[in-house]
Amino acid sequence: MSFYPKTLWGQLVSLLLLALIISQLIALAIFADTRRIYETNLSEEQLISRIVIAAKQIKNSDRRFAPRILRDASNRNVRLTLARRVPPMPDNMPTYSANLQTKILAELTDVTKVVNVTSFAPNAPQHLAFWRDRRPDKIHVNVKLSPNTWLVADYFQKKPVNGWISPLLVTMLLMVISIILVVSLVVRRLTKPLGELAKAAYNLGHGQDVGELHEVGTEDVRNVIRSFNQMNKKIKRFVDDRTKMLAAISHDLRTPITSLRLRAEFIEDKDMQGKILATLEEMQMMTEAALKFAKDSHSKETTKNIDLASLLETLASDYKDMGKSVSLIDDADVAQIILPLRVQSIKRAIRNLIDNGLKYGGEVTMRFALNKPENHAEIYICDNGKGIDENEFEQVFEPFFRLEKSRNKDTGGVGLGLSIARNIIAAHGGEVNLHNVKTDGKTNGFEVQIILPL
Repeated sequence: MSFYPKTLWGQLVSLLLLALIISQLIALAIFADTRRIYETNLSEEQLISRIVIAAKQIKNSDRRFAPRILRDASNRNVRLTLARRVPPMPDNMPTYSANLQTKILAELTDVTKVVNVTSFAPNAPQHLAFWRDRRPDKIHVNVKLSPNTWLVADYFQKKPVNGWISPLLVTMLLMVISIILVVSLVVRRLTKPLGELAKAAYNLGHGQDVGELHEVGTEDVRNVIRSFNQMNKKIKRFVDDRTKMLAAISHDLRTPITSLRLRAEFIEDKDMQGKILATLEEMQMMTEAALKFAKDSHSKETTKNIDLASLLETLASDYKDMGKSVSLIDDADVAQIILPLRVQSIKRAIRNLIDNGLKYGGEVTMRFALNKPENHAEIYICDNGKGIDENEFEQVFEPFFRLEKSRNKDTGGVGLGLSIARNIIAAHGGEVNLHNVKTDGKTNGFEVQIILPL
């Protein structure tokens, strides 16, 4: 499963938020390190200042004031006391202790020359420079004021105050909200014309009439819309010209066919006359079929949402009323399927396929199913005929092609039924697939699969 967003809005928001988080984390690390250095220097200066002031005041004043001086110089992090002896203390940060000792001695040159400093940090590996530069958790300073008097200073590192994090988080939250709002407005403005273009392309692919789209949006989007409009015009012009040409040719053939039929009536050879009239009749049927095909192709039927089960039930009922053996297998487990269809066109396509099955099989069974993963509906029209040679599956869709060898010598048609059916289904964005039904290796039926997108 991929968590990468697929929409333009999702990708822009994700990338901007990722960049924001990375930049904020880097800024946070820099700020935290700067704050740590500042607090370390400040605490160290305060410790030295308190030790120096207390040592000088005790050295130069009456010893009776020593407790008060120590109390005033102490706080919650630094505790100052007087001692006669000082025991040795553990020191695992000697470098820091030596540097601090030098700084304190520099401030107390007129008071003492003996200062002991020990520093302690838990689990401080001395071989790492990072830990050697780290501020110790405890500092113990002994300042010798007299042979039997030591000023003892104990420093305890206080827990860092993290109150500064809350304003930073609030700032980040406000920035995230602002980015989402701004990106949403910009992306909506950018993708609205793209959405209309996608819808128009979808409708065009399903055979619907698509008007000219308004050229709006950025220059790149306007160029795409302009190209689509030009393509749509060329397609319409090509289809209209082809259909009009076919209709004109078929219409113009009526006159010479009628003239030839009249002349054939004067042929004395009855056998020859019958053959010529049969040929002219076949030509007349082909001409009428071509005219009807051109007329249907040029029709502007409206697309409506249709319940597939009701459509197929109506067709099956119509054939039963005519005494035809056509049945619909209604699966109660199949959910209701609503499809965008041009009703009369799709009925004609399915009727052509049913008629074909009745002609060569005698009985036709229909069923339908919903293919959710592929987002389409499937219609199956099955007959009990002898099937078709698989090498001719594609040829049967060619105009005026008749299967006189593989199924039945007397087709009773002109070879446009399957061609018209596939054109109509393709105009709905679907496809037609053919299959021979076999049992134990023997063909005992034929199946037509219609796939229509939801």
